[in-house]
Amino acid sequence: MSDSGKSSLIKKIRDEIRQKGRMTFARFMEIALYDPSDGYYTASGDRIGLGGDYYTSPDVHPIFGRLLARQIIQMETMLPRQKPFTILEMGAGKGLLCRDILAGLKAYAPEDFKRFRYAVIERSPAMVAKQKDLLASSGLSGSVVWFSDLDEAASEGPLSGSVLSNELVDAFPVHRVVGTKDGLDEIYLDLDADRFVESFGPASTPELAAYFDVLKIRLAEGQRAEVNLEAGRWVREVSRAMDQGFIMTIDYGHPASDLFASHRKKGSLLCYYRHTVNEDPYSRIGEQDITAHVDFTHLAQAGAEAGWSVTGFTNQLNFMMSLGIARETERLDPEGPEMLSVKRLLARESMGGVFKVLIQHKGLTPPPIEGLAFRPYFKDVLSV
Repeated sequence: MSDSGKSSLIKKIRDEIRQKGRMTFARFMEIALYDPSDGYYTASGDRIGLGGDYYTSPDVHPIFGRLLARQIIQMETMLPRQKPFTILEMGAGKGLLCRDILAGLKAYAPEDFKRFRYAVIERSPAMVAKQKDLLASSGLSGSVVWFSDLDEAASEGPLSGSVLSNELVDAFPVHRVVGTKDGLDEIYLDLDADRFVESFGPASTPELAAYFDVLKIRLAEGQRAEVNLEAGRWVREVSRAMDQGFIMTIDYGHPASDLFASHRKKGSLLCYYRHTVNEDPYSRIGEQDITAHVDFTHLAQAGAEAGWSVTGFTNQLNFMMSLGIARETERLDPEGPEMLSVKRLLARESMGGVFKVLIQHKGLTPPPIEGLAFRPYFKDVLSV
């Protein structure tokens, strides 16, 4: 097992294991991605786009954000107007999605633009700087406020509006587990001399067994899986910050019945480096992204426990078709480079089919949501 990457970060991990004993994979992933000085997301450098390690939908074409603006405009009409409608984006990357949504709001609802309050929650100072530079160059920085966490964003009282996350939940630290004949073991990171090695043992928290008990799922013997306990905590934190509105979660993942199906022997953990994919999280530590597919059933259940109902669940292709992407692109050259970029967003075998859209609501009974109009629309697959 390799252990290459930033030497300072590797030293921190080794020192912690020596002092405290073997660590969960979730703890390793937290350090590798979010260490304040050396973490993959917190350190400066290009991570997203052509010069980085991976693409997101806003990198592909600004139409993605403009269509989300259409959905947000409809959502705004469903809430009382005593408060501003807050768009709360968590993990805003380079700021492209924020820019494109604001541009869409200005274009589609100019008379109501001041009704919208765009707030970004970002823990990486390097990314905040990139976001501010981009929005300043677009003349939109005055429309955005930044916060370090949800508590700060809601410091003056619960918010009303829509929480938006695009490829956020897949980067939360995950526990790795393996099925045994007796139930479940956790996979830990340990040291053999100075080399990282994996070891197995009882779960570090009873939450891991409870997670699968609630889903009524038992892993096959030898089957590995990732458990994102932070996803449920995130939904509960959002619920404390927002008393009325929507959560829009856009990410790659599956319902639990598919994500933990017996044919998925190795789990879904993937690492991204310079637009290549590998399954070795212990190489290029601090220099590559580490992600795991999202369990949308868990997000729906955690939301229900916190008072959120599932508005709908679909894939990115159907979501964008419902919001009128055909109408938006009818003037484009069908064979031109811009249209080819749009097609990447819709391709069923990649972004259009792999990325899912979960919308949840609280404190209102919404009419039919525009982005959920196009079939297939598979809300029921989130039930246990």
